[in-house]
Amino acid sequence: MIKNKKILVLGGAGFLGKAVVDNLLEVGARVLVLTRNENKIKLSKTSALPGQFEIISANIFEEGILEKYIQDKYAVINLCGILFESEDNEFEKIHSYLPDLISKICKKCNVENFVHISALGSSMKSKSLYSRTKALGEKSVLKNFKNSVVLKPSIIFGKGDNFFGQFARMSKFLPFLPVIGPNVKFQPIYVGDVAQAITNILSSKKSFSNVYELGGPDIYTFYNLLSLMLENLGRKRILIKINPILMILPGYFLNFLPKPPFTSDQMKLLMYDNIVNPEKPGLKDLEVKPTKLEILLPELLKFFKV
Repeated sequence: MIKNKKILVLGGAGFLGKAVVDNLLEVGARVLVLTRNENKIKLSKTSALPGQFEIISANIFEEGILEKYIQDKYAVINLCGILFESEDNEFEKIHSYLPDLISKICKKCNVENFVHISALGSSMKSKSLYSRTKALGEKSVLKNFKNSVVLKPSIIFGKGDNFFGQFARMSKFLPFLPVIGPNVKFQPIYVGDVAQAITNILSSKKSFSNVYELGGPDIYTFYNLLSLMLENLGRKRILIKINPILMILPGYFLNFLPKPPFTSDQMKLLMYDNIVNPEKPGLKDLEVKPTKLEILLPELLKFFKV
């Protein structure tokens, strides 16, 4: 059990982070979140007890900060990740250098458990820099910290996600939706299931494998997902199928925008399926029953029907 155990969450202000923090507080853990965006954290399920939850605004790249807050922790959870690069945040810095640094400090400070969130499909052989740096980060974590667990989820859905939310907003104003890579396959996983997997890892006394591939119970093509979304919204829109190869060059120029609608690197990701290998450890091994997308999607899209 992890009741009263001190746990540090890095990236706790994000979409997944909020669900993870909620879960940990529900089982009685004492949670510290390091973030630059403390105002973004809103606990949805749990009212933390006095002294149970603390948010500290800090730059984790500032010398000595990570070691200061990793000391005396039972576990550290790294949820830090980016979908596109900016002037301050590059894939190599966030996905490769940072996990390497965190895992080394965890070992130095004798932390018992380190959970690192990577991404399904990460590979050193990928044409995508996002994917290659994710793989580098995993390699460093597994090398540096013996008791580390790496979780590799497919696209994560839930209230406030970047996937259905983005396309639902687009469908409100556009008569069509672009489906870049219509036949690429995904295995969407509910954000609550990922959070529960992390809680189970830290709560159990049994030993775990080092790497888990996480996906929901069903596999969909990109085209299927958007069709299902439109059906639940009650909207009829034309779905235009586009080969991702054709969008790499336009994506390159969009890379220079502060928040690009898509990037050339993301187009390279859409050239590969994003589904779990059933022969590798997954949610079942972590004692989590995956939630079906069709059950939750109507509720998740209610806000976008207005």
